[in-house]
Amino acid sequence: MERVDAFLQQHASQFQKSDLSEFSRAAREESLSDTRINVFSWVYSVHVDWREEDEEIVRLFGERLPEVLKAVCTDEGLLVNYAGVSYPIPLSFSHKDRYITIRGLADIIKEGYEIRLFRSSYYSDTHAFLLLPRSQWHSLTHRYDALVEEVFQTVSETLDFP
Repeated sequence: MERVDAFLQQHASQFQKSDLSEFSRAAREESLSDTRINVFSWVYSVHVDWREEDEEIVRLFGERLPEVLKAVCTDEGLLVNYAGVSYPIPLSFSHKDRYITIRGLADIIKEGYEIRLFRSSYYSDTHAFLLLPRSQWHSLTHRYDALVEEVFQTVSETLDFP
């Protein structure tokens, strides 16, 4: 558990949105395997609340990419600029838009990157996503197929907040 505490302290700035001491206490109540996954999730994932504004979702994912990713709202939805190219993401202007935006982003960046959901966050009102280069996902899946399948869910047309 000392290693977990040291990791939490080392990445304290990543925990600005939550109370570090509360997270550390919760980590002690979980199995070591769950703690590792949850700590990794808190540090390296993009967190999307079910009420998140779609432009903010684009900004959050953009922080994890070396290429520029920006969005502006239009009457039809979002106009996303990625690596100098503009892509429209039509929105329904309903609660379904969070995942419409996430699926749209996943489609825009699919040549180089993939977004996957941490399964442990699915029944929460805030979903955690890991964005990695496709080559890294391929390597992880090749080496740890069962574990990757257990921990992550691919972003599909049917994935949404429960």
